Amino acid sequence: MENTHIVTRFDNDLGEIEGLLVKMADLVGQQIKDSAAALQSGDSKLAKAVAKNDSKINRLEEKIDEKAIRLIALRQPMAEDLRSAITTLKVSTSLERMGDYAKTLSYRSREVDDFSAMKPVLRTIVEMSEKIVTMLDMVMEAYVNRDLPKAVAAREADQEINDKTDALFRELLTYMMENPRNIEACTHLLFISKNLERSGDQVTNIAEQVHYLVTGELLEE
Repeated sequence: MENTHIVTRFDNDLGEIEGLLVKMADLVGQQIKDSAAALQSGDSKLAKAVAKNDSKINRLEEKIDEKAIRLIALRQPMAEDLRSAITTLKVSTSLERMGDYAKTLSYRSREVDDFSAMKPVLRTIVEMSEKIVTMLDMVMEAYVNRDLPKAVAAREADQEINDKTDALFRELLTYMMENPRNIEACTHLLFISKNLERSGDQVTNIAEQVHYLVTGELLEE
C-alpha cells in the first residue's frame, strides 16, 4: 500500500511539473509570434512587451527546475520515472532558450527605424515564426502523450526552417549588394533569422528528449 502511495505522489508531482512546462511552452509560442509581428509592423510597444514578458518565462523555468530537483531528491525515482524527471529539466532549458531568442528578436526589431525595403524578408520571417510555433505545439503534445511518431515529425519539420534560413541569407546578401544603405537592416535580419533557426533546433532537442523518454535510448544522428 505504501508503494502505491509513493507512486501516486510521484505521478501527481510529475503531472504538476509537466503542466507548468505546457504553460511555459504556450508563453514561448506567444512570444515568438509577437516578436515577429512587432518586427513586421514596426510596433515598438509590442516589441518592448515581448522583452518585458521574458521574465515570466524565466520564473517558470526556475519553478520547474526547483520542483524537478526536489522530486528527484525526495522520491529517488528509478528507470522510466527517473528519465521523466530528468527530461523535465532538459525541456525547460530548451524552452527558456527559445524565449531568449524571441526577446533578442524584439530588441533587434527596434534597432532600425524602417525595415520596409525588405518586406518579402519580413514575410518570410513571420512564416518561419509561425512554423516554429506549430512545431513547438506538436513536440509538446508528443511530450505530454509520449507520442514518438509525433516527436519524429516535429524533428523532421526543422529542415524547412533550415532551408528558409539559407534562402534568407542569400536574399539578404542581394539586398546588401544592391544598396549599401541596406547593410545595417540586413545585418539585424540575418541575426534574427539565425535566432529563429536556433529556436527550431531547440524544438529538435525537445523531440530528442521525447525519444529518450519513450525508449530509454539517446537518439544518434
